[in-house]
Amino acid sequence: MRYSGLTYDPATGMITGRMEADVATVMANVGPERGFLAGTLADPATHYVATDPIRTASRPEVPVPGAVQPVGWTYTLSDLPAGSLVTVRNEAGDELMITDLSEPLTLLDAGLYHLAVAPPFPWVGFGIEVELRDA
Repeated sequence: MRYSGLTYDPATGMITGRMEADVATVMANVGPERGFLAGTLADPATHYVATDPIRTASRPEVPVPGAVQPVGWTYTLSDLPAGSLVTVRNEAGDELMITDLSEPLTLLDAGLYHLAVAPPFPWVGFGIEVELRDA
């Protein structure tokens, strides 16, 4: 009998591939570093293997702010998942990387900013252009 399913990292739930094999081959490849979830297909970009019970689940997404904000806009970083990296770049190319999420980010000058949030797995981050306009 052949089984098909997903291989994944049991420590994180990150889907690492797809396997189709007989029982002996599956069992030989399953262990602490590699799990196998039979009979399931999922896109690793949007799903991961959750536990209790073991199943595929949608990766949670960090909420994306609107593309147009008023001058003086404040982005609450403490709402982001712990371990996130926030990158802000202005039109001049000046870049700020933030890992301390305890203080909010406030953008005071009108203009176009690139805002990116890279959260830890399984979260899905984003990268967007935010335009700050005078009211």
